[in-house]
Amino acid sequence: MQYEDPRVLRTQQLLKDALMELLLEGNQLHQLSVQKVTKHAKLNRTTFYLHYKDLEDLQVQMTDEILQQLTVKISTLMHERNSSRQEQVVDLLHYLKIQWGMITALSQQEAVKRHLFELFKELITARRRNPMKPKRDFYIDRDVKTASIIGVIMWWLQYENELSAQDIAEQIELMNKR
Repeated sequence: MQYEDPRVLRTQQLLKDALMELLLEGNQLHQLSVQKVTKHAKLNRTTFYLHYKDLEDLQVQMTDEILQQLTVKISTLMHERNSSRQEQVVDLLHYLKIQWGMITALSQQEAVKRHLFELFKELITARRRNPMKPKRDFYIDRDVKTASIIGVIMWWLQYENELSAQDIAEQIELMNKR
């Protein structure tokens, strides 16, 4: 296990929070500078450069953290064989909903969509190899099924609606059964 100095983690979190706050205030990444971010974080520029090459590096690392967490959540689904699978989909959807503001502010919707597509494609492939039920003669191609699932998730994230994560998870489960 790799030891992380709590001071390093705290400093990195301050910089991430400062960048997010500035982006959520309506600033675009290209409008920001290291000086503006560090001033907002109440840190100096030298400290920033101890952790990141530039603002793009910070953006990439923040995005990577989100993608890594998505990978963990979907990988868990690949090995789940019981009723808690839907609960894990609900957890995944809640995580996405919470992170969506950050994803949007970082302008990473397409990267997240591509990552989700690949992960769900792997999930569908794994489930086909180890079905819970006997195989059917007819099934939807995994890319089409994956695109459908991602489409539903993106629609749910992008448009304010009254559907809960539970509602969406139930729909995804229904799609998986077909």
